[in-house]
Amino acid sequence: MPHRLPASTDQGPAAAAPRRRSVLKASAAFMALGPFIQGSASAQGQRTIRLVSGSAPGGSTDLFGRLIGPKLGERRGATVIVDNKLGAGGMIAAESVANARPDGSSLLITASNHSTGAAMRKSSPFDAIRDFSWISSLTTYGMVLAVGPNSRHKSLQDLLAFAKANPKAVSFSSVGVGTAHHLLGEWINAELGIELTHVPYKGSPLALTDLLGGQIDMMIDTATFVVPQSRQGKLKPLAVTTRGPSEDLPGVPTLNSFIAGMEYDSWIGITGPKGMPAELVQQLNQDLREIVNLPDIRQRFIDMGAAPKVGTPDEFRQLAEKDLAQWRKVIDNRNIPRL
Repeated sequence: MPHRLPASTDQGPAAAAPRRRSVLKASAAFMALGPFIQGSASAQGQRTIRLVSGSAPGGSTDLFGRLIGPKLGERRGATVIVDNKLGAGGMIAAESVANARPDGSSLLITASNHSTGAAMRKSSPFDAIRDFSWISSLTTYGMVLAVGPNSRHKSLQDLLAFAKANPKAVSFSSVGVGTAHHLLGEWINAELGIELTHVPYKGSPLALTDLLGGQIDMMIDTATFVVPQSRQGKLKPLAVTTRGPSEDLPGVPTLNSFIAGMEYDSWIGITGPKGMPAELVQQLNQDLREIVNLPDIRQRFIDMGAAPKVGTPDEFRQLAEKDLAQWRKVIDNRNIPRL
């Protein structure tokens, strides 16, 4: 027997009018709740969060951003997009966040070059410290002084003694003028009264190629780059810049064992625009703390040669300020022209 539509219950305009009034009342009630509904959604998180990086895809800050981004999105009820804005040593990325709305929809994943870049610049469209809300560091990792596996310099002591006896004869690489890699070499020069020759490159892989080819004598680079290369036998680490020995490079001495007080940790962390509500900053800090302490995330950090480290917003800001002051001192002592 075929199915039939039910007979109409419409009983004319008189019957329809009450239903229309009921629908209108319900609609008005829903509209009145609008601000509360929007407020609730805002509290849970933005629909999209831009995690801006001045690093090229595959660079350190980009990799860490893509590692934590999905986890942050889960906690904020949002989709996190890593937005690579390259150029000017990270200034373009930083400026875009400094000028963004302070509502947490635009965040900057940045590294210690935020401070070194500020120290090197004559002028800037933003203040590297005051124009940002400091949320949290994610990781710290040392820098490493390394040579090729066939280098004639078997220890840092040998290399420094040769450099002292032969001014400008020992060259070292960096990933650009004004980077921590460069300024660490200049800091060594200032402390020991020697003249290591700086050779800037556009990236660590290019510097490694020339090191292995004998065009340069030493590489100064991050542990996140050197550790994997040393495990493959491509680099021989001579010293680490961390306060104590590195678990990733057993037996490698610290730089401060050669030069008293000379220690440095590079870092990666998250900032936002100035003026973010304190409650939002604390929420994001707690989110990041939980993410970095997840076993799988911690292990990924360690595999990349980085020590997981989440501090308070104040501790992160103080770390950046300390770096900025230190690098300004090195630049002034060595009379390095600002850019």
